[in-house]
Amino acid sequence: MRNLIQAMVVTAAVTFGQTGWAESARQIVVGGQASISAAPDTAVLSIGAQELRPSAVEAMNAVSDSLARVLELLDAQGIAAKDVQTSSLNLHRRANWDRDQNREVVQGYEASNMLRIRVRDLDQLGTVLAAVLDQGANTMSGLEFTVQDKAPLRDAARQAAVKDAMAKAALYAQAAGVELGAVLEIRDTAAPAMPSYDRAAPVAMMTEAAEIPVAAGEIAHQAQVTMVFEIK
Repeated sequence: MRNLIQAMVVTAAVTFGQTGWAESARQIVVGGQASISAAPDTAVLSIGAQELRPSAVEAMNAVSDSLARVLELLDAQGIAAKDVQTSSLNLHRRANWDRDQNREVVQGYEASNMLRIRVRDLDQLGTVLAAVLDQGANTMSGLEFTVQDKAPLRDAARQAAVKDAMAKAALYAQAAGVELGAVLEIRDTAAPAMPSYDRAAPVAMMTEAAEIPVAAGEIAHQAQVTMVFEIK
């Protein structure tokens, strides 16, 4: 009998604690998300030259000559010096193993020089691409479209995400037959934005000096929030 009474007391205490917690946590927790798209206004491309020659000096000189012409062309196209940066400079020996002679056969030395170029006028992008290829560039490893001023796009996505969460909360409150109260908490739960660069291996390019068609499309910024509302 004594054990039964003790068990009843413990059960009552647990039930009381759970009821008290439920009454103090009268909340609606919802998530809101949004994606806002806009046309890009800037392009960033990685383009350069790659040459194979019998000696290291010849390979590097050939690449340097090509890139010198490219840099002159970019200046003539109105690309500012601050928008052109050397992203990589490489030189290595290329060799194969000759099984018949059982020795290494050196084919030559391969040099490469890559430039990261920011084009702020998309209308001239196709012309710039064709022109640098005509001046000796033969390698391209990426093309990225972006927006110079990301703040308005980012803020619009955040505002839309909050509106989405508030609409969900109002709908849930109406469906549950309760009155929605004040906002208790807002958390930005979006994953950190990471630059999206094309890191594919360089691809050799062969083309005539004609304008290259490029479609910019749209870019999007996403936002996600978690909001906690009081239930009156």
